[in-house]
Amino acid sequence: MLRSRLLALPAAGLMVVGLVSCGTVQVPPGPDAADPTCADIILSAPPEVLGMERTETSSQGTAAWGDGEDTVVMRCGVTPPGPTTDLCTTLTDGSGVEVDWIVRELDDDVFLYTTYGREPAIDVTVPRSAAPDQPSGAALDLGQVVTRNLEATDRCVGPGDAP
Repeated sequence: MLRSRLLALPAAGLMVVGLVSCGTVQVPPGPDAADPTCADIILSAPPEVLGMERTETSSQGTAAWGDGEDTVVMRCGVTPPGPTTDLCTTLTDGSGVEVDWIVRELDDDVFLYTTYGREPAIDVTVPRSAAPDQPSGAALDLGQVVTRNLEATDRCVGPGDAP
């Protein structure tokens, strides 16, 4: 099930540009990438996302899948989003795992998903070319890693949720 809501709360994330050089994706770490929880998240990240195999990254607290311009990148330890009017979407996989993500479409046909209500925060960049029909598939593929390691302390809310 996919629920989208315009938020009165959260967002803040930096776009990650994954450049491949000698088989390693160059990814800047998040400010809190050294958080021990990030190590658990990266170690438990799946071997495939969107059907693409995992590849090596240059920084602590990061993981990537695919190669070239189709590379999906996850960074743990990014700054948790604050109040925002950006789109916040609750993605639910087939097993009932739910994660709230702030979604931004960046200028260069890249989607940026940032967890909302979980610390440390995680962001995932998904080039449209990696998933032209459903870029949210990458966030869905990573939902179990998020919920297994990070408890939700807040939820997306929209205008219809206000008391």
